[in-house]
Amino acid sequence: MKKRIISLTLILIFSFVILFPVFSQTSDVVIDEAILEPKDPILATVIAIGPGLLAHGFGHFYSEDYRMGLTLFGTEVISLITIGVGYLITATPNNFTSIGGNTDTVKRGGLITLFSGVALFAIGWVADIAMAGRAAEQYNIEHNLEFKVQQESYDNFHPLLAYNFRF
Repeated sequence: MKKRIISLTLILIFSFVILFPVFSQTSDVVIDEAILEPKDPILATVIAIGPGLLAHGFGHFYSEDYRMGLTLFGTEVISLITIGVGYLITATPNNFTSIGGNTDTVKRGGLITLFSGVALFAIGWVADIAMAGRAAEQYNIEHNLEFKVQQESYDNFHPLLAYNFRF
């Protein structure tokens, strides 16, 4: 029981450490004007894939679509709770026989709950990946911004070394 409490506390601290920088970002503000930078749809998708696995909605937080980001994060929390309850029922079916009858029925119900949580987790993550790029594009449209990939000039093309090595 102590291990579960410690692991739950560590998960909460870890999620706070991850989410704190998202909500405490300061932006460059000029009096009466805000400096807005266009959002990169590809970067939004990459953020949804990488850090989005740990906390769903990061791609939407980058795109400043906080409602969808919080919705996806909420579905992740619900899915993790469902996975935990399903695991608890599956691991100790004797404690839940008063709810479902014999241990086989309870264990089957626990497995269904566990896999439902895993499915909800996966669906939330895939939704974040699928919609993050579009959220960045929508942000750019709403704020009349145009995202352009920075490209180097190839007028005077000559081969250059990418790195200088000095020994």
